[in-house]
Amino acid sequence: MNDKSDDFQKNTWKPVRADNIDREIVSRYHEILEYLPALPGHVFELLTSISDSESSSKNIADITSSDPVLASKILKIVNSAYYSLPDKIDNLQLAIVLLGYEEVRNIALRCSVHNIIGTGGDFKGYDVRHLWKHSFLVSVCSGLLEKKHDLDREGVLLTLGLLHDIGKYVLFNAAIIMRKKGMKIGDISNDSARSYMLKHEEEMFGVNHAVMGSMIAKKWGLSERLYTVLEYHHYPSFFGLETIPEKYVRDVAVVSISDYIINILTGKNQLPMPSQVFFDILGLEPIKGNVISDGLRNKLEKAQDMLTYLK
Repeated sequence: MNDKSDDFQKNTWKPVRADNIDREIVSRYHEILEYLPALPGHVFELLTSISDSESSSKNIADITSSDPVLASKILKIVNSAYYSLPDKIDNLQLAIVLLGYEEVRNIALRCSVHNIIGTGGDFKGYDVRHLWKHSFLVSVCSGLLEKKHDLDREGVLLTLGLLHDIGKYVLFNAAIIMRKKGMKIGDISNDSARSYMLKHEEEMFGVNHAVMGSMIAKKWGLSERLYTVLEYHHYPSFFGLETIPEKYVRDVAVVSISDYIINILTGKNQLPMPSQVFFDILGLEPIKGNVISDGLRNKLEKAQDMLTYLK
């Protein structure tokens, strides 16, 4: 581990936990969330179908066909050089036959989430365009790290990875709403160059993106599994195993470690490495000296090629 990480590990600062946030602040953000658009119906259906073992290829085709823009984007990706199919595909059912239900479902999910968080500007460290790339890579890494390979779980991990930082999108938009309403946004302290983004968020907004992600997921009617993992995904870097709901510990471990790996890969790392116990849960060795295995690095770099076609 490098010197910067060593310094962070010694830092006694910890992010605020949802139960400890002032009720007035929570009430303020519930009000602000009402200004954000509702989750599009087809996106909600896609997200809820992921953990439904009865979901079929026809369900996915029907859901995505309800949004012509999404359907055309999926077909554009299917026909791209990324897949290099011999013949042009012009309907989703055929795409599912050739690429498989899971692959087309994954493309649909990525397109849908990109439409929510993939565009925008930046505000005090919030680069919404980088947020999309980061979320995409964490979703890929989550699937690569998890050794319990079953199709239902693969879809859940993809979703968790794509949405794990959705709270940053919420805070970015909250800042715009607050400025329009003349509401005060806090200032970042003088140690900002050495602090965590989580700490910056709490100084500016009184909450951090993990808490806000959980709040928006609840408002959108997403599952307990999703909103719980969103809230706890940074806990492995700051808190012990016993602070995380037991049935979601493995999900939290996968997302937290994937997030850490992608931040190293993209040169954005700020947080302490998750505690070893979370690596143990997945049967992984802790990362040493910020070195990622060549195999994992190559797979993640190849996955980035798809980003070109998701725009």
